[in-house]
Amino acid sequence: MIGFLKSGSVTEGFAVRLLRDVSPESLKIGDFAVIEGRIYKFFGIIDDLRLLSSNEDVFFDPPETPLQKLALSGSIIYSEIQLSPYVMADPDGNLMSIKTVPEHFSSVRLAENRDIELVFKRGGKPFFIGTPLTMDEHIYVDLEKLSMRNNAIFGITGSGKTVLAKIVFSGLIRNEIASLLIFDMHNEYGRSSKNEEGRVEPSLKTFFPKNVKVFDVAHNPDADSIITIPYVDVDPEDIALTSEILHYSEKSEETALLVRRRKGKEWLKFLFSLQGKTDEELAEISESLGVNSASLSALIRHTTRLSELDFLQDTMEESSINQILNYLKSGISVVVQFSGKYKNSALVYFLVANIISRRIHGKHESMSDSELKRLRTVIVIEEAHKFLSTNLKERNIFGIIAREMRKFNVTLFIIDQRPSEIDPEVLSQVGTRFVLQMMDESDIDSVFQGVGGGSRLKKILRSLQARESLLFGFSVPMPVAMRVREFGEDFFKEMQLNSPHGDPNKDLYGE
Repeated sequence: MIGFLKSGSVTEGFAVRLLRDVSPESLKIGDFAVIEGRIYKFFGIIDDLRLLSSNEDVFFDPPETPLQKLALSGSIIYSEIQLSPYVMADPDGNLMSIKTVPEHFSSVRLAENRDIELVFKRGGKPFFIGTPLTMDEHIYVDLEKLSMRNNAIFGITGSGKTVLAKIVFSGLIRNEIASLLIFDMHNEYGRSSKNEEGRVEPSLKTFFPKNVKVFDVAHNPDADSIITIPYVDVDPEDIALTSEILHYSEKSEETALLVRRRKGKEWLKFLFSLQGKTDEELAEISESLGVNSASLSALIRHTTRLSELDFLQDTMEESSINQILNYLKSGISVVVQFSGKYKNSALVYFLVANIISRRIHGKHESMSDSELKRLRTVIVIEEAHKFLSTNLKERNIFGIIAREMRKFNVTLFIIDQRPSEIDPEVLSQVGTRFVLQMMDESDIDSVFQGVGGGSRLKKILRSLQARESLLFGFSVPMPVAMRVREFGEDFFKEMQLNSPHGDPNKDLYGE
């Protein structure tokens, strides 16, 4: 026992007076605590600590010895914590939202293992994701619930977003919850990646060699396949998301749609063939197409960089997109990497992600209900704010997926450091949020937009260190501040032992 209930309410939280022998230094913001009511147990998080006194005069002549301090403690000077309740349990262990309050003087204690398991290890597919900040007990996330809605990992660079993502994705693949389509901008989710110390670590392909396929837009010995996209599989809408990079105006987009209408699926090949034409020749072609000559010239200029992309080809062979869709349909996850000269290319990343995701959108919309029940796809995008900004709202396939595709068993998993630049309507569709360190006030405000008790959770977020996360939303019964579990040898062995195609004797470090 650390104290007793002094006052409070359901909406504003509870004030708990600490016992005189409990030092406030033994408690931290984010600690998980339990109020033992007469009927119910109330589970909550410490979100503030206070030093108080009943007589201010004592500070004009402060005590000098430990004995003098002890004499004042409890009667003149005392400490309180602010505890925000989130769920309560009846005597049978059934959880429910907070609907009442415990009595005055109800005892308060820090949570124990039995409390953590009661709240977090329930039904579905519980997966060990981390530990409370001051405990070694396991925090579990319900993977089935996680896959049912859009999710997000937010945090500044270096906060541990990638490690947390790899742990979550490993759980989804190992438990065969969903097929993942990961657009891997920095090549960290395929066969291996380097940690902050420069050491090579295994990743999803190593853990699940038969359940993960790696595609790359460039030749890469670690990839299973090289991506090729025929010109005929590219539509003007696919290019729209790269408008900022290509300096592609709305007028150019309108012109592209007109060219597509006149030339059909050969529109892009035709457009590339116009490079090098004289102004006179373009004027004549523009007239035949019924488009403005200056607009056509601008469109050709804006799309010149696309003609230089090796994976865009004038071929009638089957597109790699069909292979990817077939893998996802059969329950195999796909990592799309960007190596060689396309490494860190925003143009290529946005273009490929847009083309493939638009096809998934179309494919799932055309499926029968029985097909959809057997198929669940999670699309992972990094640098998500560049896909989901408000100015792209009307033509953005990822915004459409976030808002409309849950009914077709397609959800988004967003990884980003600038949530303030994401369309608020999309943020409102995020079911579960893992929030690591954040510094910018506008980003912090965006993370908690529309979240009940957001002001209290902000206090906890500001106290987090690297590799610590605030987890809240649909897949957990209540918010919890946690240390992300170690992404190390124990985790690697656990994944390998539980993988249906893994080799438990394989050297996961590749040494």
